[in-house]
Amino acid sequence: MRTYWSGGSAVKSIYDELHGYIPLNEVELKIVDTPTFQRLRRIKQLAQAWYVYPGAVHTRFSHSLGVMHLMGVIASKLAQEELISREDVQLLKLAALLHDVGHTPFSHGVEHYFMRKFRLRHEELSRWVIEEDPYIASVLAEYGFEPREVAAVVAGLHREIVYNELLSSDLDVDRLDYLLRDALHTGVAYGLIDLDRIVQTLTVDREGYIAVPQKAVQAVENFYIARLHMYRTVYYHKTITSYQLLIALIYEKLSESTELRDLLEPFTSVDGIRTSIRKGLFHTWDDFYIGGILNYILSKDIGDESFRELVRMYVTRKGFRIVYEWIGFSNTNPVPAAIKDSINRAVEHVRDQGIPQYSILPYIEVIPIVSDEETVRVLIDGASAKITEFAGSIVNHLPESMGIARIYAHPMYCEVVGKLITKFLKHDIRV
Repeated sequence: MRTYWSGGSAVKSIYDELHGYIPLNEVELKIVDTPTFQRLRRIKQLAQAWYVYPGAVHTRFSHSLGVMHLMGVIASKLAQEELISREDVQLLKLAALLHDVGHTPFSHGVEHYFMRKFRLRHEELSRWVIEEDPYIASVLAEYGFEPREVAAVVAGLHREIVYNELLSSDLDVDRLDYLLRDALHTGVAYGLIDLDRIVQTLTVDREGYIAVPQKAVQAVENFYIARLHMYRTVYYHKTITSYQLLIALIYEKLSESTELRDLLEPFTSVDGIRTSIRKGLFHTWDDFYIGGILNYILSKDIGDESFRELVRMYVTRKGFRIVYEWIGFSNTNPVPAAIKDSINRAVEHVRDQGIPQYSILPYIEVIPIVSDEETVRVLIDGASAKITEFAGSIVNHLPESMGIARIYAHPMYCEVVGKLITKFLKHDIRV
């Protein structure tokens, strides 16, 4: 028998530009008021995207509130239909509220460094914060919530399949919020989806998976296509990606420099970050923290000139430029081995010509479009089938993945690198 607090009336409302007034009850407000959650006000949702789309300055804070709101609407509906427990609606709302609490500063830019160096993802950081941050854990415990259970929902590891699906699947509340929110702030119309139709028709099949009736298939199709276009125009935009690579390179050099490392401590290693969480200091690590260090380096002439030049490039928006791009779609191998090998050989060839190592950066990424494991299901005569297996949907004709292969060059060497790359790949790529 569960004993945790099952919710209460709103004690405060926050106006959201996407969903209108979002009510917060007592436990939700206490979580929001912690220094750890307030930190999300100082982390942009789309990190470097504002270098391309000036309006993209919205934060993880507003997105997290939006995800909680959608979870509340959907979970309450499912509970009313007796598809999930009423007692767990508050658990799901708290998991939604905290799902991004472990994001690094500059989001995927700095995370790119920690992934490459330590295989550390923000999902793991979120789990540690929920379980070990004294501010968050104490509020959860005060209201009878087990931090590990909240973290399990966030990580997609809860014993109830539908709880994981609501927060971590192809059609989850996280994506439903960020597609619309990011489209609003970037001005890109491709992210528009029929949110009301999806929310009102979303249900659960006999096996506990998220599903929709056949009448809502078009709304789900639009969701998949909108996400694909947002990948291309925003999330993996060639210029936005260049600044993500640049901030990752700067963070790497800062973390590994004997002269500059102290400026970032304790946020240079997995142990350092986890210690900061346990000591209640994680909330200091935000976009302002990193931005302040970069300005301090420039104002005090710290580090060697080549490093300061990288910082200057980032601060003044004169970053790496793309000299080669390849995009492909596939159900098996979106970036063929021949493409990967040719790009790596081309980069080494250019470096052998005397171009400094960090003046040319390869970038290879595989982006899931339709996940066979996480795809939404369609109800058919009481049973259900994955939308990828439903003959009446165009989703089963979409590729499973999109592959991107690029080469970026320092603006000082852009012209010469571009010529060398073009000449080399003309004879090397055999695809």
